[in-house]
Amino acid sequence: MPTLVWGACLRAAWPRPELAPFPGGAFAREGIVSLCCQLGADRDAVERAVDRVLPEADLLAVDGDELRLGAAVAALPAVVVEGLRRGHHLLPALTAGAQAGDEPASVVPPYEVPTDVEPAHEAPDGYVMRSVVATLETARRPVPWGGLPMLGDPAMRSMVEQALLPCGRQLLRTADGNWVTGFCDPVVEALVDEGVGTLAAEDRAVLALVLLHTVAIPRAQGRHRHSRWTGEGHTVTLAALASNRKISKTSMRAALRRLRAAGMVAETTTGRYLPGPALDRMSEARSNLLWEDLILVGRPDGQLAAAIRRRRGLAVAVLSDGGVAESPTETDRR
Repeated sequence: MPTLVWGACLRAAWPRPELAPFPGGAFAREGIVSLCCQLGADRDAVERAVDRVLPEADLLAVDGDELRLGAAVAALPAVVVEGLRRGHHLLPALTAGAQAGDEPASVVPPYEVPTDVEPAHEAPDGYVMRSVVATLETARRPVPWGGLPMLGDPAMRSMVEQALLPCGRQLLRTADGNWVTGFCDPVVEALVDEGVGTLAAEDRAVLALVLLHTVAIPRAQGRHRHSRWTGEGHTVTLAALASNRKISKTSMRAALRRLRAAGMVAETTTGRYLPGPALDRMSEARSNLLWEDLILVGRPDGQLAAAIRRRRGLAVAVLSDGGVAESPTETDRR
């Protein structure tokens, strides 16, 4: 089903096969859904492909009711684009007036490569490298290994890393073998010192609550066995988060909106919250610091928390009742 839907999207955004398919033009969501349903597809399956499957693969970009081709299309090898050109006339087409823009749909004959032009066997390395970087930097979630097979080539991987380095970015691989980019640790330190791109105190507190409920507590109960923050599907409701009386429900709702926009928190269709895809962009060192923060918050008077404080050079104040006073964690200082 996603293949049919993407074929219709590709034809709608790319009416002239002699041109490059990316970025293409915008087209209407309802036109694609109606076309696929007319071809016998199940409407729920079509909508699922449009709203979730294709955007997650970066083959489609969604902006309300307007759709465009995703950044992954820019990374298609030249031989794939050439094959799509040859079969362009077979792609399902919207009827006249159903697609966005002034140009109506038309019957396009089979594309033929001019006799004086050599067929492209492979794209230049520079083009492939830029396409890979564009795909990784615009992807909301880690890109599966199969989505960027060119990164299996050490030479291409080195080119991508060298291209990212002047921007302060680095190529990262998740525990699942997927690809993602993130800031280099020295750049993170510099941005934090300047207060650039950091979360407000209230947003950090709400993020800590989400991680406690969806990661730390399930992990302590033996239900979270994945090393990634987004590796399990444990969720928490707004009502459970609001049981923390230090933050009002209104402020918490506003903080969750900001965290969702930043990709730090995601929301399911049932109104439950879980860690967001931006956490996958952290390096292993930054991820370990966040794990330590949860220890400092969850069990501040434990031996492990004391060892973390000593290593970080944090002062520990002992209260009159023998407890440990709250001290700023790594997340708080950022």
